[in-house]
Amino acid sequence: MLTLLMAMSALAPIDTTKTIKFTADAGFVNTTGNTEITSVNLGNKIEATSNGWKFTQTGGVVYGKNDGEVNTSLWLASLRGARDLSPRVALFVVTEFDRNTFAGISSRYAPQVGLAAKLVDGAKDKLRAEVGGGYTWQNAVATGRSVEFSAGRGAMIYGRQLGPKATFAQLLEFLPNFKTGDDLRINSETAFTAPLATGVAMKVGYVIRYDGLPEPGFRKTDRILTTGVQLAF
Repeated sequence: MLTLLMAMSALAPIDTTKTIKFTADAGFVNTTGNTEITSVNLGNKIEATSNGWKFTQTGGVVYGKNDGEVNTSLWLASLRGARDLSPRVALFVVTEFDRNTFAGISSRYAPQVGLAAKLVDGAKDKLRAEVGGGYTWQNAVATGRSVEFSAGRGAMIYGRQLGPKATFAQLLEFLPNFKTGDDLRINSETAFTAPLATGVAMKVGYVIRYDGLPEPGFRKTDRILTTGVQLAF
């Protein structure tokens, strides 16, 4: 199937335009006195286009301490390449990494390949569906809990232009484990951005991470609310 997709890709017109866009997010909270709390959330996104391909690199960290003890440590990273097969259908190849020791995961690598389809591509509203599959290597905090398995991916991504610079975005992602049916992961991410000045915006994000078969002793659902400033170059 991959050979066929690559052959189809070779037939699509090549856009030789080269562009690079960089976006960074940062948020910080620190309190002292009766309670000592430190919370940091950082993120980045680099988008580059070359010879018909669009490459996207993302990274993110959510780290927190309460009274000197670390209680949140989530690390995320991904690298994605996509190429249009037609005006509405694109091939994508992506590899993702995450580390969340407070959910019992020391590392998880998940390369995937699939197709993305533009269902709505208006001036203000955009809706994209993605379907694909790949393989996952997952290492748990507990010794002897490492597993690997083939996995699928289905996602819906919606974007709405609220004003000249303000935006709303919603991602809903399903990640089934083809080896163990109960191990279904679902990720939801909601984000609002509003401009403060040229190249500077306020961003609010809310993430829900559900794991149908969590590591022993851990809960199925994590919820993360972040606020901060976004810089675009």
